[in-house]
Amino acid sequence: MKKKIPSYLTEKGNIIRLLFFVTFFVFVFIIIFKPFNSNNWKEMSVDTFVFYSILIVVIGLGVLAISRIIMYLTRNRIELYYWTYIAWMLAEIIFISFACTLFVWLIDGRKSDYFQIFSHTIFYSTAILFLPYSILWLYFDLKEKNVALEKIKKSLHLKSVVKVNGEEPNLINFPDDKGNLKLSVNADHLFYIEAADNYIKICYINKEKVSHFILRNSLKNIENLLTNSNLVRCHRSYMINLAKVNVLRREKDGLYIELDAKSLPDIPVSKTYSNQVIQLFSDASM
Repeated sequence: MKKKIPSYLTEKGNIIRLLFFVTFFVFVFIIIFKPFNSNNWKEMSVDTFVFYSILIVVIGLGVLAISRIIMYLTRNRIELYYWTYIAWMLAEIIFISFACTLFVWLIDGRKSDYFQIFSHTIFYSTAILFLPYSILWLYFDLKEKNVALEKIKKSLHLKSVVKVNGEEPNLINFPDDKGNLKLSVNADHLFYIEAADNYIKICYINKEKVSHFILRNSLKNIENLLTNSNLVRCHRSYMINLAKVNVLRREKDGLYIELDAKSLPDIPVSKTYSNQVIQLFSDASM
């Protein structure tokens, strides 16, 4: 329960899908089963019943929409775990029940006990919302797994390089966080990759000049994709191309790497990766 919820549950598109699906499901449920004390609405025509049913749906949807908008706006500031997400959904049901009960109590002429209506309303609200919540959760999860599967297929495709004149070109492919190929660089022209929040900066030679390319992806994802390449992690924020290293230098504050270009800054080597980097250079010199 302490595990974070999947990010797809707070995506804008999925929130909109949730609102539309719940609206349709709740309206059909009300028309068929007539919950919320609607059987006590006396001398009510079909048109009036449908009108009041629509109002109940609008009230419930309004509360749900406000709740999900707050969830969407705070998704990057508040960490949602499974237990907090379930508690959030229960709070939504309670607030929806309070609002719908007040509406039913007023149109019934305040003749019935408010809390007696509320007990029925919260029961029906829970029963009504449980099914669409569950269906959509399963649907979003299945959709996300299909997306992940497509990413794996694309990454495997990116790793299989087309041969030219019987030889494999020494290209390194860089996909974005959705698995779409954005840049291919000859390994001999690549210097380093730098992490920048949710993006990476790729430094390479283009037309005999040092160039940079910004790509939306994480350094960890790129590291996993390029396990069999000359690119190695030397810092939390850097991966370097071993083939472009001129000097490994030890200073008072740690190790630094000088690359094969005068205009490039020295790349720091953190303590976490220092032993790994030293071992790689030792193996290369043997």
